[in-house]
Amino acid sequence: MKLETKIFLKAASIIFTILIVVWFLVLSGEDGKELEIISFDIGQGDAILIKTPENQTMLIDGGPNNKVLQKLGQYLPALAKRVDIVLLTHPHADHVTGLVEVLKRYDVGAVILTGADLKTDVYSEFLKIVEEKNIPVVIAEAGEAIHFSDNLEFDVLSPEQAGDLVFNKKSEGFGSGGNDVNDTSVVGKLMFNNFSILLTGDATSKIENRLLIYGENLKSDILKAGHHGSKYSSSLSFLKFVSPKAVIIEVGAKNRYGHPSPAALSRLKMVDSETFRTDLDGDIKISTDGFTTNIYKEK
Repeated sequence: MKLETKIFLKAASIIFTILIVVWFLVLSGEDGKELEIISFDIGQGDAILIKTPENQTMLIDGGPNNKVLQKLGQYLPALAKRVDIVLLTHPHADHVTGLVEVLKRYDVGAVILTGADLKTDVYSEFLKIVEEKNIPVVIAEAGEAIHFSDNLEFDVLSPEQAGDLVFNKKSEGFGSGGNDVNDTSVVGKLMFNNFSILLTGDATSKIENRLLIYGENLKSDILKAGHHGSKYSSSLSFLKFVSPKAVIIEVGAKNRYGHPSPAALSRLKMVDSETFRTDLDGDIKISTDGFTTNIYKEK
């Protein structure tokens, strides 16, 4: 199935108030409209807002609570109550919980899912609201792409046909790299001119090993580390192929899982990646015109 989503948000963008530049990459001297990617500090979970140069918006995951609403209010125009695309990487609570209220309070243009079903109350509520509001749903599979513009697209690299998988409530906990919900995560590469970022959800090394078939196409300027920096993700072979200049870890302060793990952090040092963490750095914003890239941190 071929996916082409091209939705325009007719609202002015808000000025980002965090002014500390902590990382700078010059790829070329050419200027242009900017792509913004903000990793929200929302505790132990994932929530990433993408704002395109044409003011299209995509929210990837919603975190473990309703703090995502505060973040959207901070980074979207005051009267903008629309998110063009909501992409849920997988239905674990630390990714889907905040999206329930987002669906209730925002006009959502489309929802993208893996199709894997997790029998929990929060995911059932999420699906119920999608149905009640008649929001278009697209099942993501490897090989599909979201085309925002001629020079900006999001390529889905994983999963492959996760729609026939059903998990019970016992699968709500964090997996250890086996056949679990984490491995149904949507993994995608966002590309804008010469810039690229690889977004991995909670994919474990099992999925990372499968992704190695993409070879040099995995190479990305920035990596969103899988599974909050778990020891079961960010394998060395995968990191060598991606070869990121910077890595962002979305993780809660003093979480009970011990994320990010010393093993994952050690592997990141082996490939000379500069690491940013939401528990230490707060909200992390990437701003790029596709040739020059800046990373800003809140703290």
